[in-house]
Amino acid sequence: MILLKNLLIFFFLLFATSSSAKSFPVQTTPYISDYANLLDPETEARLTKTIVKLRQDLDLELTIATIETRYDYGNFNSIEEFSYGLFKSWNLGNLARNDGVLILISRSDGEMRIEVGASYGEIYNKRMGLVIQNHFLPYFQGNQIAEGIELGTYEIINRLQPTYDIIDPNQLDKITLSAAIKRTSFWRVIEDKYLLIVFIGIVLFLNFETRMRDILIGLQRCPNCRRGQLRRERTIKKLRTKSKPGKELMETFCNSCDYNSIEHRSIPSIPD
Repeated sequence: MILLKNLLIFFFLLFATSSSAKSFPVQTTPYISDYANLLDPETEARLTKTIVKLRQDLDLELTIATIETRYDYGNFNSIEEFSYGLFKSWNLGNLARNDGVLILISRSDGEMRIEVGASYGEIYNKRMGLVIQNHFLPYFQGNQIAEGIELGTYEIINRLQPTYDIIDPNQLDKITLSAAIKRTSFWRVIEDKYLLIVFIGIVLFLNFETRMRDILIGLQRCPNCRRGQLRRERTIKKLRTKSKPGKELMETFCNSCDYNSIEHRSIPSIPD
C-alpha cells in the first residue's frame, strides 16, 4: 500500500511538472514563422521582401509569428507573458540597442500582441496597441486574416521610420488642427514637395502683386502735373530660360502731360 501511494505521488508530480513546463516554437525563418498557416505563399513572399528591406535600411529585426494556441507550449498566464518569452527566446533585436519587433498572432486563442524592445519605451507600446485596434482587428473581424497581417505590418514599419512623428496617445486630444492635418496621408504625399509648393505660391503671389501694382498706379498722382492719369506698360526684351534670367522694360507715363519714366528690370530664371 505504501509503495502504491508513493508511485501515485511520483506520477502526480511528474504529470504536474510536465504540464507546467514552458517551451517556445522554433523560428522557421528570421522573418516569418507561420505555424498557424494564416498566410498564403504570395502574401508571405511580399512580407518577407519588405522585412528584408527593413533590415537592410534600418538594421531593425522585425519578425512575424503565428501559432494555433499558446497552450501548446505550456501554461502561460497571458499572451503578454508568452510573447515576451518568445521575444527573448528568439533573441530578437540588437543586444546593445535593445530594439526589435515581434508580431504574434494566436489563432485559436483569438489574441495577438506586438512586442517591441525596451528601448522604444511606453509611447511605442501604446502606439502598437492602436495599430492592432485600427489596422489588424478590422480585417480579422472580416475574416481577412492574411490581408490584415500584411497591411498591419506595413503600418508598423511606417511607424518605425525615423521620420515618423511620435506623439503620446494620451496627448492626442491636445493636438491642434494643423498638427492633425500634418499627420494625414495626404500631407505625407505632398510634404516632400513642400519647398516646390511654397516656391510656386511665392511666384504666383509676386506675379499677382506686380499686376496689382500696375493697376493701382492709376490711383497715384503724377509727380509732374499732380493728376491721377498715370499708366504703366511692360515690354519683354529678353525671354527668361532655366539657365538665364530675362529682361523687361517697365514704362510709366502720364496721359495728361509729358511725364515718362523708363526702368529696365531683370526677370528671374525659370526654376527647375
